Amino acid sequence: MNILALCTTSTSGSIAIYKENKISFISYLDIRITHSERLLPQIDFGLKQAKLDISEIDLVTIANGPGSFTGIRIGLATAKGICLANKIPLKPVNTLKLLAHNLKETDRDILPMIDAKMREIYAALYSHDHKQIIAPQNAKPKEFLEQIDRPVILLGDATYKYSEIIKNSSLDYKFAFIHQNIPIASALISIALKEPIDDYDFDFISDLEPYYLRKSQAELAKKRKKNEQ
Repeated sequence: MNILALCTTSTSGSIAIYKENKISFISYLDIRITHSERLLPQIDFGLKQAKLDISEIDLVTIANGPGSFTGIRIGLATAKGICLANKIPLKPVNTLKLLAHNLKETDRDILPMIDAKMREIYAALYSHDHKQIIAPQNAKPKEFLEQIDRPVILLGDATYKYSEIIKNSSLDYKFAFIHQNIPIASALISIALKEPIDDYDFDFISDLEPYYLRKSQAELAKKRKKNEQ
């Protein structure tokens, strides 16, 4: 089983390749170059480092949102292009679920939080063994935290931005280690290997849409303008 994993849901991006029962390549970039400029060259570089041709990939898995609208769109378009051209199955994974899989063997439930801008977060709640308790949603930090009545461990970039709200809440919480706050492609491989892998499906891949959770700022502005008319 050879797997190509892509995560482009933030300004950072990562690629991982699984070959012959081990992760043979990981690339993580936290630079202000757009995903459109760096993604394909990094995939090509990773395949060369792993000594694989794209035709030898058995599965592509991708973080499909929520997160950066532009990053998600570029990542999904790239993954769909690769899969459709080479008839490779595509497995999308929610970014919050991906973050939750950075933690294991914890006695607390897992609360991933992503900064959604506009003073909001994307968040969900998972059990210690990664079963969904509260579905992913777009919410105000305080309002989401008020739903939680159990000990949790928090992770994701929104835990920094909204640390004061968290500290002033009644939440029984702990923070994850700093390296666990990053949604990273190698964790997609762990998820893919423990779940059923579907066959190649042209219609599924063609119809797959990004999981944005909310409309873009441009769409919201257009809606406000229409309501004001």
